[in-house]
Amino acid sequence: MTTEEIARRLVAFIQENLVPDDVDMEVDETTPLLLSGLLDSLRTARLLNFIRREIGVPIPAAKLDAENFADVATIVAVINELEPAPSV
Repeated sequence: MTTEEIARRLVAFIQENLVPDDVDMEVDETTPLLLSGLLDSLRTARLLNFIRREIGVPIPAAKLDAENFADVATIVAVINELEPAPSV
């Protein structure tokens, strides 16, 4: 999966599942997820589950800090760091 595809899927998931229905917000790769209030403990758990299930990369507890979940671009960087290199 390409970096762009991961980012697109994360943005779509966050927009559809984490933005409250009564909030008019358009999420992109640079939307501040924590500062905007989009990520709380429950929503972070839902996001982690999505990343594990749909992207195929489990995020270890050691990577669960605010810096790594600042925005989609940062999350994609963490995923790319953890994703195993493709077999040749």
